[in-house]
Amino acid sequence: MTKKIIGYGELLLRLTPQDHGSLLEQTDKLQMGFAGAEANIIADLAVLGHATEFVSAFPNNPLGHTANRFLNQFGVSTDAVFWDDGRLGTYYIEHGTSLRGSRVTYDRQHASITKAKFSQKYWETIFSNASYFVLTGITPALSQVCRENIALALQMTKTHNVKVVFDLNFRRTLWTKEEAKNAFSSMLPYVDILIGNIGSAFDVFDIQTEEVKDFESLISATKTATKGLENLGDFEVLAMTLRLQQNANENILGGMVKTGEEFYFSNRLATEIKDRLGGGDAFAAALLHGLINKWDPNTIVNFSTAAFAITQTLKGDINYSSEQELLDIASGNTKGYVRR
Repeated sequence: MTKKIIGYGELLLRLTPQDHGSLLEQTDKLQMGFAGAEANIIADLAVLGHATEFVSAFPNNPLGHTANRFLNQFGVSTDAVFWDDGRLGTYYIEHGTSLRGSRVTYDRQHASITKAKFSQKYWETIFSNASYFVLTGITPALSQVCRENIALALQMTKTHNVKVVFDLNFRRTLWTKEEAKNAFSSMLPYVDILIGNIGSAFDVFDIQTEEVKDFESLISATKTATKGLENLGDFEVLAMTLRLQQNANENILGGMVKTGEEFYFSNRLATEIKDRLGGGDAFAAALLHGLINKWDPNTIVNFSTAAFAITQTLKGDINYSSEQELLDIASGNTKGYVRR
């Protein structure tokens, strides 16, 4: 039986002004979708052909059922979802353009996931047929119940030989730097694969780096941040995304993978941003895909960076690209020619 990749987190209702670049104050039409960091990673992995399962809690109403079907369409199993009479968290995304950055407004307090408590028996059942457990820094910020669920789940991963993937996301609108540092510090001893960037390393752990003026200094700063993060756990792999932002639309993107003593950096990808959200999640999914397939580090980092970039040219948070499409970009096919 194929072992599953498990994700635990929140799936939110995503609402966006219909006209790209419009503010909430300017629109009377919102486009509806669903997204959430762990859910995005799990869906991206399902698109790439992996058996996946999402652990969460949804309200037992039409909105919750629609969210559930959203994940199912990618092949993600939601058999472990807890159903209640609560609510689905919501966020609004106003896409930035030129010198104006994108803005996210959350309405996620008291969502179903913040109250759903999962037992040891539950996690043992989930992990009995699992290979990896995917978490991000967002879910522990949601509630004490979520933090308790994570603590118990992490203990169970060790008894079931399940590897832990952790993306060091920090959302300052959800909790303080001190709260995040305390929570992450308790989680990192269980982590096998750590993903981050220089911003999260500084924001949470105050890891100082060189001033970033260009891409070369960004590479240097990424190495410094990586070395600082290495002191926080015993990681098999440490990966970082790189972003040099000219403005909201024009970014130069990259990636780094460190295994053992070696740093592997991707090619740089000049990318015109359509929808910034979901890029880091795509990087994480592609990284895990490459590791599972035992690719060499150079292929993995360029494949992951291709996913990071291409997802930000698509509407929504999910990366719909096939493995071959990403490998083509990773190998340098970045001119955007028409495919016939």
